[in-house]
Amino acid sequence: SSRHESGPLVVQEAAVVGVPTVGTSVGHLVEWAPDAAVTVPVADPMALARGVRELLDDEKRRISVARAAQARALEKDADWTARTTLEIYEEIARERR
Repeated sequence: SSRHESGPLVVQEAAVVGVPTVGTSVGHLVEWAPDAAVTVPVADPMALARGVRELLDDEKRRISVARAAQARALEKDADWTARTTLEIYEEIARERR
């Protein structure tokens, strides 16, 4: 967990294999929550521990978060990111002509 994070690869890697993520409410993890990740306030280790405990204690929620994260990670993979980035660059280039 950190105070600032853009898009950690470890979240994608965990999601692909069905491991849910608990982390601080920064970067793109915020976009994943609440369906595909559990987020907690920054600099609050007790909240982080509670988030982990919540998933450990609630199998239905843990499985739900893991499945949603896996679906998102498989849909928005590196190829998707590359295509989307290229589309943005092409749009900007067209606007500048």
